[in-house]
Amino acid sequence: MAHFWMLTAALLACLVCARASGPIGYDEVTCGSTMRINHVATRLNLRSHEVAYGTGSGQQSVTLASSDSDSNDYWQIRAPNGKDCKQGARIKCGATIRLLHTATRKFLHSHQFQSPLSHNQEVSAYAREDGEGDSGDNWKVECSGTYWERANTFKLRHADTNQYLHSTGAHKFNRPIAGQREVCAVGQASRLSEWKSAEGYFIKAAKANN
Repeated sequence: MAHFWMLTAALLACLVCARASGPIGYDEVTCGSTMRINHVATRLNLRSHEVAYGTGSGQQSVTLASSDSDSNDYWQIRAPNGKDCKQGARIKCGATIRLLHTATRKFLHSHQFQSPLSHNQEVSAYAREDGEGDSGDNWKVECSGTYWERANTFKLRHADTNQYLHSTGAHKFNRPIAGQREVCAVGQASRLSEWKSAEGYFIKAAKANN
């Protein structure tokens, strides 16, 4: 949580806190921006927290949940594993990114473990002790047009396994995350694999593109 507010203070001059639309220069998703990610079909937010799966990898769980004020719902756009991107660089459709969970400093991750409820591919949050991860953190952004625009829906395809970030919305966990929905990855994309950027702290697009 402290890291999130440090980011907010340090970048106050070049960030905008916005919802679906904002001033000129903030229409596109950019490297370094932090946002909530909304599952279009259920209108729930992508979330993680320090609750581990009891099966599969045993890594930190990733779910869908409903909240307008939970710090566990924020994700920061990062370059793929082992690479850097310029702060404010626009993200092209088809580009590979990582999503850093700001509250726990772990990356959205997938691998060939089975998810606990639907038995699809597990999605977790992961980082080594040094704060870095591996290629399982890489996701390809599938969107329409040249750049990833905040107003448009998108899909995330896992780079290592070609599975899509997905939720049926029907598979619910019990305690300690009662009512939260399972997030998994599947081979065939559908409307249940569509996402949209929500409110967050967006860095203005740099004039020189990446």
